[in-house]
Amino acid sequence: MSVVFNSNDESGSLVEDILPLILNGATLGDLLGFEDCSYEALYALGHGFYGQTKYQDAMKIFGYLVMHNHLESRYISAFASSLQMLKRYEEAITYYSLVSVMDMSDPVPTFHTCECLLALGHIPEASQGLELVIEQSQAPERIDLKERAQARLDIIKNYSKSSNIA
Repeated sequence: MSVVFNSNDESGSLVEDILPLILNGATLGDLLGFEDCSYEALYALGHGFYGQTKYQDAMKIFGYLVMHNHLESRYISAFASSLQMLKRYEEAITYYSLVSVMDMSDPVPTFHTCECLLALGHIPEASQGLELVIEQSQAPERIDLKERAQARLDIIKNYSKSSNIA
């Protein structure tokens, strides 16, 4: 969708002009005339920074993308991942949760949420989330994710058993 907003139009208030566009699925990027190639170039740049462990720079790029297109789950996931790598776990959980809501059948954001919960010491919540990930990862293409979730859950269970014995 490409909707360029003309701020010089004095036919109505800014809210009256923009609200119907937003309600019909427009993004800030649509209103400003951003094109898909610009998004993709920035996304590639963000991934380049991320791959070089320049998480702060990656976070800024991905945050810019999220601000300009809040409907693209790839941008939100990348932003959340950058936050996670910066150990900003609470914020990362917020964005992973948003991605989860955007596609309830995708267990990947829930898995990463669980990683953040574990880092914060929220063991019961992480355990519940990992069980959900395992349940949602029955398809053959999700076997790696299922195994990773099961391994983390096993570690939690073994740790809990050894803590109770001591």
